[in-house]
Amino acid sequence: MTNQIKKILYATDLSQAAPHFFQYALFLANQFNAHLTSLHVMEELSPEAKLAFSSYFGKDVRKELLLKREQGAMDEMKARVRRLCEAPLEGGEPIDPQRLTIKVTKGYPEEQILKISKEMDADLIVMGAHEKGFSQTFLGTVAKRVLRRSRIPVTVVPLAKK
Repeated sequence: MTNQIKKILYATDLSQAAPHFFQYALFLANQFNAHLTSLHVMEELSPEAKLAFSSYFGKDVRKELLLKREQGAMDEMKARVRRLCEAPLEGGEPIDPQRLTIKVTKGYPEEQILKISKEMDADLIVMGAHEKGFSQTFLGTVAKRVLRRSRIPVTVVPLAKK
């Protein structure tokens, strides 16, 4: 049996460090001539947020606002990935657009990352590490949980030195 990397799943939160993490995923994809899927998971609204949301907006307005939120995330994801591919970080390489898929989904990040890695039969998951702090604590927890539950290799890319 040979260990070949043909499909890479890159999970991103679209943070400021995302270009650094994405460039690493691009490097690996280019090294192995692999297909790269860039995934952004939009978290589900909490029950409290849903309740507050439903108190202020009717069903039709809620549906329209949520659709706009999803489309906005997809548009932002595509724009960021396109910029990264067209103008990679210093020393980075672009990727052939035929080997790149951009995916945005809703749900709990850990669950969606694992689910989509299985669906696409990924050989490797690439994620970024985050600084310690309240706003990044949850994201760090996602990487830890994916590492623990994944049945394929997971590469966690550290933050770049400032």
